[in-house]
Formats: sequence, structure tokens, C-alpha cells
Amino acid sequence: MSRKTIQKNLAYDTERRLYYAVLRKGGRRYTLTFRTKDEALEALAGRPNTICRLPSGDCTLGEWITFWLKDVVARDRAESTLYAYRNMARCHILPALGKIRLSELTPLQIQNYLYEKMDQGLSPNTVLKHYVMLNTALRLAVRLEVLERTPTDRVLPPKKKEVQINFYSPEQLQMLFSAVENTMLELPVKLAAYLGLRRSEICGLRWESVDLDAGLLSIREARTEIGGVEILKPPKTRTSNRRLGITGLQDLRRVLLRAWERRRTNDPREWVVLRPDGTPPKPDQLTQGLLTVVRQKGLPRISLHGLRHSFASVANSQGVPMFDISRTLGHSSMSVTSNIYTHLFDETETRTLTVVARAIEEA
Repeated sequence: MSRKTIQKNLAYDTERRLYYAVLRKGGRRYTLTFRTKDEALEALAGRPNTICRLPSGDCTLGEWITFWLKDVVARDRAESTLYAYRNMARCHILPALGKIRLSELTPLQIQNYLYEKMDQGLSPNTVLKHYVMLNTALRLAVRLEVLERTPTDRVLPPKKKEVQINFYSPEQLQMLFSAVENTMLELPVKLAAYLGLRRSEICGLRWESVDLDAGLLSIREARTEIGGVEILKPPKTRTSNRRLGITGLQDLRRVLLRAWERRRTNDPREWVVLRPDGTPPKPDQLTQGLLTVVRQKGLPRISLHGLRHSFASVANSQGVPMFDISRTLGHSSMSVTSNIYTHLFDETETRTLTVVARAIEEA
């Protein structure tokens, strides 16, 4: 278990790197999360600037969602998640349901809301996210005794549709490499294809994390953009902090060395991937640039994340164990890898069964 008790009513989660303080208010017992120990201790000490104000039992759904986003989600989730939830609330949930009193919200109103969003053209997977957000916020209201039961329990959410994962074969990767050779896209494309890096990890790579002599590349930071604002953050999960050996990757080392020789300063904090003018590209600029190249060259549509999938596909086809693929990709567990790449490991399972059957039959 990753959560360890530090003192009475205070625990630390070593995996999520968050502090959990158990608070009481009006006879209610509830848990809040904090990014630092000092914030958690201030909350336990009862300082008003750290303790949330629970809405009353006759509040509206809009008031409850606003509280939940500000005092719960903002403390516990990544900024990208908070940004997505805020947009979902502002553009969809609050205009449709926000004025309804929490105690008067019915399963039928939520069910009709989900159907309306589907009719408006939102995908089942997107509408499912709306349901998950509502369900999570309302379950907290039940735990804090603001609601007796959550109406989402009796709502039928849309079924999740499997998203098709696009990936390239080794031959297609070579065609893409030729298309981006000696361009700004060459390095990010090869970092994704050879190492399976996420886009945010590519954008967050600094020279202090690259040791060309030792043949090592470390993933320590991620850089993304949310609402037009650049965000620097730790990698996605604890296991995403990883060190990758690149000694045998001569093509990638060659491109990295060329980028090293072109760097503008000797500052080890300088970004590895730069535009011709010496500034770091925005994440979306890499995505759009890649889409433009594959369209011009008549290649199948693919993103940097698709190249990460391509890495997993090639590794699996070469017999690399799932455990090693998972560690290289920086997944939090092998189950995450298995769920994402079910189709790949189904093929591996078929090959395994065929080999075993052949050995038995030929004995």
C-alpha cells in the first residue's frame, strides 16, 4: 500500500506524492488532499485559509460542482484534468443542470442530459466522461452527508467504445524518418518511435537529462500547454521517471549529437528539441507539423502518441516481454500496458499457444 500514516489524521501517498488530512466539521468526517505537508498541517490546525467551506444541504448542483472543482479537484488532480473538468462544467453541465437544487436532482434529469449530449454529436466516450465527473462529484456529496444517495446510481451511462490505436510498421517508420530528415521534426519523431516517449516528455527533455557519453537519457520533467499557458510538471506517474539506455541506438544518438552541436548556450537546462530560431516548440506545433508531413507524403495519419504505440507494437513483434515494454513506456503497472495494447498481446498469446501446441504434437 502506497499510503503511509505520518501522524494522527495525516498520511502521505508515496506513489501519488500527496498528503491526506482527515478533518471534521459539523460532526462530519472527511479527507482533503494537499501537495505539501505544510498545507496539510495548516488544515489540521484549523487555519481558515486552508479549509474548504462546504455548501449547505439546499445548494444547487452548480454550487456543489464549483465547490468540488475548487476545493477537491484542484488539490488532488493534474492541472490538465482540472482544466478539462472546468471546461466540461462551464460549457455543458452547468448550463443544463446547474440551477437545479442538489436535493431535487433526479436520475431522469441526468439521463436526459446524457441523451441530449449524444444527440448534439458528442461521442459516447466524451459523454461517458460527463457521467464520470457528475458521479464522482455527487458521491462526495453522499460521503459528506449533503445527499442521502446519488441519482447517478440509477443512470445508464453510455458504453465506452474502443478507440482504434494507429501505429506504423518498421517499413512505414523508415518512410517517415526519410520524410522528416534534417527538419525540426526529426528528433521528436525518433524520440517517440525509438524510445516510446510521450509528447510532453519530448517537450520537457533538457540537456541535463541526456548523457551521450554514457548512452543514457533520463525522463524527469514534462512540458505541456493548457489553455494557452505553458505548464511544467513531473512526468505522468511515479514510474514515468525513468532512465533509458540509448547506447545501441546509433541513429538516435546521431540526431541527438547533431542537436547538441547546434545548441545556442552551454546551459544544461536548455531544451533538447528546439525550432530553427532557437525557441522551444509548443506541443501542438509538433502535432500539427507531423500531421502535415504525413499528409504531404501520403502516409497513414499518425500522431506522436501513435509513434509511441508503434514502439510498443514493434517491441511486441520482436518478442520483448510485456514487463519490459511497460517499464520502458513508463506505465504505472503492467495492467495499464495490457489494457491499452490488448490487441497486440492477443497476437502474442496466439503465437505462444501455437508454439506450445506444435511442440506437443511433434513430440
